[in-house]
Amino acid sequence: MPKSTSYHWSFHRHFSPLVCQTAFPPERTITPPPLTQHKLFAREDLAVQSQLVEAPIPQQGSTPHIKVLIPKPRGEVSRINRGGYNLQEKLGWPATDYEEIRGFVIQLAREYLNTTRPWGRQFPDQLQIVFRKVKERFPLLCDYEGDWVVSDFLRVYLKNSSAGRAS
Repeated sequence: MPKSTSYHWSFHRHFSPLVCQTAFPPERTITPPPLTQHKLFAREDLAVQSQLVEAPIPQQGSTPHIKVLIPKPRGEVSRINRGGYNLQEKLGWPATDYEEIRGFVIQLAREYLNTTRPWGRQFPDQLQIVFRKVKERFPLLCDYEGDWVVSDFLRVYLKNSSAGRAS
């Protein structure tokens, strides 16, 4: 007759099954950090603070204008399925302006860049010439941080032109 084996499973319980209450150890009191403790100020300090509060507020026209540049969107241009973006949608320009600037960037790319090479293999000084000339003609592009609009136009164009010549 074959020998029967019995399996023994051990269960580890967190609480005792017959006890309905649990006792927790006492919590340690937390001392406040030293920076939030009470500090006494001298009367001279209070007088200086009141003078700062009563100082005249400069008029709106006299304040220097801080120009905030438009940052590049997250992702890679024209890689929409991989978290990228559509350049024309992100810019929100009228179609005629978009095509005019795009055409000028392509014209300069043909003139100053090697279109058989992708973006990463272009000479930086030639790229700077293209960036400068595009911003001279279209000052609107100075509002964009790090010339990302022009570089995105160039990346797409050079990717397509270098891939077309390689095959």
